[in-house]
Amino acid sequence: MHALWLVLALCAASPDLDDGSLLFLQNCNSVVEYTTKDEIGHVSLAFRDGGETWVYEATPGKVRRLTFAEYQGELAQINHGKREPIKLWVLEPQQKFTASEAAAMQEFLDEQLGRRYSVKNYVRGKPGDGTHCAELAANTLNQSGRFDFAEPYKIYPAKLLELVESKYQPKVELAIAPPVQLEPWYVRWAQCTQSTFGWCGWSCREAWSFATAW
Repeated sequence: MHALWLVLALCAASPDLDDGSLLFLQNCNSVVEYTTKDEIGHVSLAFRDGGETWVYEATPGKVRRLTFAEYQGELAQINHGKREPIKLWVLEPQQKFTASEAAAMQEFLDEQLGRRYSVKNYVRGKPGDGTHCAELAANTLNQSGRFDFAEPYKIYPAKLLELVESKYQPKVELAIAPPVQLEPWYVRWAQCTQSTFGWCGWSCREAWSFATAW
């Protein structure tokens, strides 16, 4: 099974994942990993729509949706030259979600698109206007009726992985192939600069939200 998934990841840009599959990233966010004392630092969800696999995630600075091919392409670019590359793990539900369960979850996710990414809920231990990745995933799973996570804002990625183990298949690694085409250095430099400014902007807004919340 493990080898089969690796072949699929290499040969198909958009694997046919079951609705409600969870994608976990390892070695992706040192701050999250240090805070939670675990190597799992991010989680997103996968749903099929129009013959395409779509990934929903909460990431600085908002909740977004992108194709699996785009998602894997971003990871490939990040991994290029990275000393400890990101690992991508997938968990599929043991029992497939019904059409109505999947529709309820995806409808909720579509309503969350553009919502501000924030870790304030996790730090303060109470809900707020933003959301973080594991909070988004836990709230989404609650929409199916199969889960009843209390206080999803307190759940971090590694904790969510632990909580869903009884209803999901064991995690399997999906290979992240090298970039199909590596951008020229000046393009990568511009992207890096843009990303840095994006993180700085989000950090400033997040810090301000903490300052005005007490």
